[in-house]
Amino acid sequence: MTTKHGAETRFAVDIMLGKLAKWLRVLGFDASTQVLRDRERMEALISEGRVPVTKREKWRDLAGIVFIQRNKSFDQLAELLSTQHLCRDDFRPFTRCSVCNSALFAIPRDAAFGKVPDYVFETASDFRKCPECARIYWPGSHKARMLEKLQSITGREGEEEGEKCLRLDPEED
Repeated sequence: MTTKHGAETRFAVDIMLGKLAKWLRVLGFDASTQVLRDRERMEALISEGRVPVTKREKWRDLAGIVFIQRNKSFDQLAELLSTQHLCRDDFRPFTRCSVCNSALFAIPRDAAFGKVPDYVFETASDFRKCPECARIYWPGSHKARMLEKLQSITGREGEEEGEKCLRLDPEED
């Protein structure tokens, strides 16, 4: 079995790690949320090319899964990104619905009229819509704050030329 890496990486995140799944979606990864209780389900997900992610102790040593040890969602994200060796080029921020995991599509500005707050309609020009839950997304101050938070989690770019992976230990010099 081979697992896709980078932007192609697809995750099956245990329901108990919902915040982690949300942040993976914010980064642009396909991160479905599921109850990961039985071995057959875990093996099926792995054979489908998904990377199961869980905190359930009984799966700690099962090959092909990512066992998360940390408790805080941003620490969990750092742990997952580190274990999967995901790089900046693998991220496609704000391309998936953070709620239902569907890929977003661009909509004309006029299509957002009446569906977003008036101020947003007047000041934003880029709108995206989820085909499943019909949520509409736009760049706002929350986007900058989210990117800042993600940068603080993933560290900084490597100093060596050509190094594209992010360090996950920003305190280390």
